[in-house]
Amino acid sequence: MNLIKKYRNFWVYCFFGFLASLINIGIFDISHNYFHIPLWIANTVAWFISNFFSFFVTKLYVFKSEMENFKKLFQEGFVFLISRIFSLIFDDLFMIFAVLILPWNNLIIKAIDQIIVGLFNYFSSKLIFSYNNRHLIERLKSLKEKRSRDEI
Repeated sequence: MNLIKKYRNFWVYCFFGFLASLINIGIFDISHNYFHIPLWIANTVAWFISNFFSFFVTKLYVFKSEMENFKKLFQEGFVFLISRIFSLIFDDLFMIFAVLILPWNNLIIKAIDQIIVGLFNYFSSKLIFSYNNRHLIERLKSLKEKRSRDEI
C-alpha cells in the first residue's frame, strides 16, 4: 500500500497518459491513414490535441495544481508546451525515420513512440507542476526583477 501512495502521481499520470496516448494515436490514425494527411502534419496535429488534453488532466488530477488565475494558467501552459516541444521534435523525427525510411507499420511505431515520449513527458511535467516547483515561474520572475534593480 505504501508503494501505491509513494508513487501515486506516477500511477495517475500513467492512467491519464494512456488516455492522452489513445487520443494521439486515434487522431494520427484517422488523419494519416484515412484522410491521407502527410505523416508529420498528422503527427503534429495529434500531438497538439493530445497535449491540450494532457495539460489540464496533468495539472488538475496528477499534480493537483490549482487554477489560481488565467495569468498563471497561461504561464504554466506556455512552460508545459515549451517542455513538450522537445517531445514533439523526437516524436516527429522518430515517426519519419521509422515509417518513411524503415517502412515499419505506422500504428505500431506510434504506440512505441508514445511510451518513450510519455516517460519524458512525465518527468518534464513533474518539474512544472510538482509542489516544490509550483512557484518556479514566480521565483524566476522575481530573480530577474531583482537583477534589474541591482543593475540600476
